Amino acid sequence: MLTVPEEFLLLTVKDEDGGFVDIPHEAVSAGFIGAAIMELALENRIDSDLDRIWIVDKTPTGEACVDLILSQVAAPDFDLSAAKLIDQLVFYGTQVREMALERLCEKKILAKEEGRILWFLKARRYPVVDGKEIREVKIRLLEILLRDELPDPRDVCLLSLADTCGIIRQIVPASELHRAQERIATLAKMDLIGQNVTRYINIFQEAVAYASYTWPM
Repeated sequence: MLTVPEEFLLLTVKDEDGGFVDIPHEAVSAGFIGAAIMELALENRIDSDLDRIWIVDKTPTGEACVDLILSQVAAPDFDLSAAKLIDQLVFYGTQVREMALERLCEKKILAKEEGRILWFLKARRYPVVDGKEIREVKIRLLEILLRDELPDPRDVCLLSLADTCGIIRQIVPASELHRAQERIATLAKMDLIGQNVTRYINIFQEAVAYASYTWPM
């Protein structure tokens, strides 16, 4: 099974040649931190109430992109207040993404190719190997959004990440976008995903909204 950061990354793949959709820098950073935090919650490594989080289990998950964030949250000087959670970790967002990319390459879902732009600028691309995993995650989410299939907490996390980061259009046809966003809003409030995951979704959404106004352009 892929982690939330890995599946979130697959949702950002634009084409099979290794291109990715354009996402504002603050949304990318906060998005991958949010994905790692949600994975930790789903794996019962952290818990929370309305004001703070705490460590339930410091045992590594075995996934580098997630364990990086676990190690930061478990540090003695980390501020565990919910309001400061993403802000303290957002610096690691790019690193979480790079680790997820490497893991997807190890699993032979993506390939890594080195190239150049204008013969002197190095460029790295990650072409899709066969596209099976990308199709699977997008079809799974479409079934939830447009055919009212019941999701599990992992699916709701992915949908929230995609919606907040503005990549829901990668999944849903434009004609169904409004309906899909209404469905996401409904799912986020349902007891079936658990209040713990709902809190992390809210923390993440507020952090992205705040960052969009405060980060330098």
